[in-house]
Amino acid sequence: MTIIDSLEKFRKKIETEIEAIPSSDKIPLFYEPIHYINRLSGKKIRPLLTVLSGLAVGGKIENLLPPAAAVELLHNFSLVHDDIMDDDDTRRGKETVHVKWDIGTAILTGDGLLGLAYRKLLSTPNITDLIIARLFTDAMLEICEGQALDKTFEERKLISESEYIEMIQKKTATLIQLACQIGAIVGEGKDKEIQSLTSFGLSIGMGFQIQDDLLDIFADEELLGKRVGSDVLMNKKTIISIRLSERRGKPVDDIKSVDKFRELIQEYGLAEEIQSIADTYFVKAREMLDKIAPNEYRSYLYDLTDYIQNRKK
Repeated sequence: MTIIDSLEKFRKKIETEIEAIPSSDKIPLFYEPIHYINRLSGKKIRPLLTVLSGLAVGGKIENLLPPAAAVELLHNFSLVHDDIMDDDDTRRGKETVHVKWDIGTAILTGDGLLGLAYRKLLSTPNITDLIIARLFTDAMLEICEGQALDKTFEERKLISESEYIEMIQKKTATLIQLACQIGAIVGEGKDKEIQSLTSFGLSIGMGFQIQDDLLDIFADEELLGKRVGSDVLMNKKTIISIRLSERRGKPVDDIKSVDKFRELIQEYGLAEEIQSIADTYFVKAREMLDKIAPNEYRSYLYDLTDYIQNRKK
């Protein structure tokens, strides 16, 4: 049994909270794609982090479910729009929204998901302060900035590692950091607990994305649920392509084959090197958890960290 199986009771509560949105019977062109993307199979790692972070500092589950659902809806908003921009055909093993419907409908779906995310966030029972709305808005804008950087980098032959780190922090780590931060705030944690869980989320997010870069090259496509090697084919700049360019002494945009790219990574020993960088972030994440008082939910966060670090998809 994995930690995801152990957390099934929380995942079901989160899914029920997400499902408590308007029916697709009303204006089906709008609501059917929203329900479609929300029901795609997924581990719900981000909202689980929200719930567990809040519970770890003494919060109540009923207060944590709306912000957890908001985090997942924000995530799905970004996925729908990213899939359009990257022209991806599959997401979690199913057709992407713009493929199943069309681009216009997918844009509308993303807009709707963002609106629903704010509706959920603002229904959080025990928080009247605007702080979580400000944090949520800042994170949403950073995610968009990260996506813009990602697209901009496709047009450049070389980028620096520091530019890459900035991009993944905005595009990926910001949302995972937000998930933990909002959980700790809604859970009414102490300032030091909120700070520790915020840093924990940032570290998990950075390690998650670097590992994702590796999975894009080496994962089993059926397990991954999307095309393997899409980063290579789209000339995405990742820590792998940056370091491979350094080793070769020239850009990697001449490599059009995923198999060739994979072969060169192995030749230069980059897989182990880059996994080591990801591992450093996971070590930092555990150090941040060490600052939280021991309890059942902190243990779940440790286990979830192990799961993310060792995932195959």
